[in-house]
Parts: sequence; C-alpha cells; structure tokens
Amino acid sequence: MTPAVQDYLKAIYALSGEEGGTTTTALARRLHTTPAAITKMVKHLAIQGVVEHEPYYGVRLTPAGADIASEMVRHHRLLERYLTDMLGYSPESVHDEAERLEHHISEEFEDRIAELLGNPTVDPHGRPIPLKAERELAPFQRMSRK
Repeated sequence: MTPAVQDYLKAIYALSGEEGGTTTTALARRLHTTPAAITKMVKHLAIQGVVEHEPYYGVRLTPAGADIASEMVRHHRLLERYLTDMLGYSPESVHDEAERLEHHISEEFEDRIAELLGNPTVDPHGRPIPLKAERELAPFQRMSRK
C-alpha cells in the first residue's frame, strides 16, 4: 500500500457515516483533487479489493480497506499524542508531522508508542484513537464511532 492509497482509504473512513460510505464528490473535496482523479483511484482501489464503488451512489470500504484505514488513523492519532506529550509540540502543529510519519511506522513501533503513553484513548484534539481490536468489527461499526 502506497501512502497515497492509505490517504484515500483514511479519507473514505473519515467521511463515512452510518451507512459506511461517502460520495466521490465529497472525497474530491476532502483530498483537494478532481472528481476524475478520484474516479480513477477508486477504480484502482476496487480492483485491489479495499473499496466497493457503485457509480452515482458512492464508495465504501471493504473490511480489508477499513482495517487499513483504521490502522492509519490509529498511527496518526498516536503520533499526534506522542509529539505533544513527549516532544513538546503544540496540538495545533502536530497534524502535518503525524501525516508524514503515519505511513512509515511498524506495528511494533505503534505498540511501543501506545504503551509508553499509557494506551491513550484520545488524541490531543479529543478525537478517539481506534483500538487494534476494532479491526475485528464490521466496517460500519468502526466508522460510526469516529
């Protein structure tokens, strides 16, 4: 999974509501790109089996896609917590740094950060940090909790 693919999945995760999906238009706005670029990537993601796409109705994560998205959100939010709590970054300045790092940490590194921080449940902005166990839930259950 490339960082770009991970970012698409994370954006779908963030935009998904109770129904567990979002529109390609909303995705284009979120990612600051064109609807044509979104459609092309969504087709690619569907071939990889991480999203389901129904033209004119939207896109939703498959269980595999939801696992990846949840992992990326967890990485991001743990990194934000680490950067503020351990390195003294302000909550307003951590997003971009965490955005760069989230794609490159291992599961072991993730576990060590979580343990070092006392397994926090929220990031510095008050958003919930997904649990590893949530990767076992159905996608709509994960997404409706964000």
